[in-house]
Amino acid sequence: MTYKEKIAMMQREKELVEKLNTHLQNELDLISEGNVQSLEDSMPSKQKLLKSIIKNREDSDMPQEEPMPEHADMMKSLEQDLVVLWKKASALNDISKKFVSQRLNEIDNQLKIFFTGLKGGYSKDGRKASVSLHTIKIGA
Repeated sequence: MTYKEKIAMMQREKELVEKLNTHLQNELDLISEGNVQSLEDSMPSKQKLLKSIIKNREDSDMPQEEPMPEHADMMKSLEQDLVVLWKKASALNDISKKFVSQRLNEIDNQLKIFFTGLKGGYSKDGRKASVSLHTIKIGA
């Protein structure tokens, strides 16, 4: 691999990570809107981006010869850009995980309230029932 090829690979990764960041930002918007179906529909494109990044990194050995000054400067600049972009992607992903976990906890709490209410059921004539009127089949 030559330095020109390495620089082209790094530029391609930069473009892909920028697209990934845009995708992650869109995911956050969908999560905050509660649009679960669109969020699920966007997952294949996210996986495709991640696979493209992995494929781009394959066979990316550093060249053995010394770089020319302009190549060294360009690579250093690209490395710095990539570090910033990956940190942003990581932060967006962490925020997304936090939002999803909070939503799942909210759903869990609502279900606990619902199932607790079933234990103290009432009969059809309004009296306290000794046995719950609802049966939950779990398939076990």
